Amino acid sequence: MAQNGQPIPNNTSSRSRRLGPMTLRGALGLLLAILVVGLIGWTYLSQASAMAETERHIAELRQRKQDLQRLNDQLTYDIARLASVDRLERQARKLGYVPVSQVRYLIVADYPVRDIDVRGGTAALPQSGPAERATPLAVAGWWKAIEDQFTGWIQTEQP
Repeated sequence: MAQNGQPIPNNTSSRSRRLGPMTLRGALGLLLAILVVGLIGWTYLSQASAMAETERHIAELRQRKQDLQRLNDQLTYDIARLASVDRLERQARKLGYVPVSQVRYLIVADYPVRDIDVRGGTAALPQSGPAERATPLAVAGWWKAIEDQFTGWIQTEQP
């Protein structure tokens, strides 16, 4: 009952009919907005998670690279230390080797070997027969023959 004693008219059915489709449309719009915001949030979080995982993996790879570089530097240092002339000389002396005071060469007949004569600057070329020393002139002739062969090979015939 109203304040002045008159009954309130029952308009709720007409009002709900009028507001009913509007309320349903508003609810669908709100639901769609929540769905879009949720989808955007899910996409953002999945991308952020993937990026964080990638950054962590890159950090692990950088650390591994640093460790390998450190190990490589240590191995390079060890090789240089072990291959030093002083260390090799000490090791040779421990094994009983001594510096050579006089050099002796052993000549083996018919041994096909490429030998360089340091004093004359000539080379012995492998031979099928007895070993012969090549003179600078013979080496120059041999090289000239190679050059001529190459020149003939690259030239084309012209009619």
